[in-house]
Amino acid sequence: MTIYIDVLLALNLYINYFLIRGTALFLHRNISAKRTLAAASVGALFSLCIFLPELPFILTVLIKTISGAATAFAAFGYRGLSDFIIDILCFMVISFMYAGLMLALWSYAAPMGMYYRNGAAYFDVPMIAVAIFTAIAYTVVRSMRYLSDKRSIGAEIKDITIKRLCGSVTLKAIPDTGNSLCDPFSGTPVIICTKTAIEPILPDNIRTYLSGSTDAIEAIRLVPCHTVGGSALIPIFRADVIMLDGKPVQAMIGVSKNELGTDCIFNPKLISI
Repeated sequence: MTIYIDVLLALNLYINYFLIRGTALFLHRNISAKRTLAAASVGALFSLCIFLPELPFILTVLIKTISGAATAFAAFGYRGLSDFIIDILCFMVISFMYAGLMLALWSYAAPMGMYYRNGAAYFDVPMIAVAIFTAIAYTVVRSMRYLSDKRSIGAEIKDITIKRLCGSVTLKAIPDTGNSLCDPFSGTPVIICTKTAIEPILPDNIRTYLSGSTDAIEAIRLVPCHTVGGSALIPIFRADVIMLDGKPVQAMIGVSKNELGTDCIFNPKLISI
């Protein structure tokens, strides 16, 4: 089969884009389309391994692992060893699931013009067929994540303990699927707390900002928050420890001057992370 490099890279760019979106969906990571495309480009470059002689299985796995680590780093960055390992493992599992589906498809569709070698796939079939197959695989991942989230959502009130060096507070929290707020830099979910509830451990610069002063505005991070009533900027900060019903979670704390009907609200996806 004649393999065209431009078609190979374009196809794998497309496939890797959806693999990364699927991984981000499963991990509840919010990354931009541009960053996803850049990370997909890194993964697509490894598809050039298809031009190498048939490699031993162990070496193929090693190359796929390096490819997965590089792609995960480009997509999600490095926020600590444990998070990085989780990013890699999740991306690798989804990638191997897709590769397995490709290998199975190759067994039946090879006469139609599909070539698979060294963990890379090349299709000499209509792009619409590849698009449909990839969309189906992405839909499967999305459905799995949806069902998992649906089982994890509880209507009952949860306890959240937030600790800083200056002290700690235990708040009553309600899971709210409408709270999809994330830190735009790290993609970390934001738990929105009322100012009165979080007051005992509120950072001084945020307390100053919420009082109406702009003196400390350069020292705090503001995140746009969109609600039915309009849009606003809310300050966020990182706590030392956050425990959701006794389980540690990774999240930022947002502070709202408005009443929420409870001490704080959080995205129920935090329960399953």
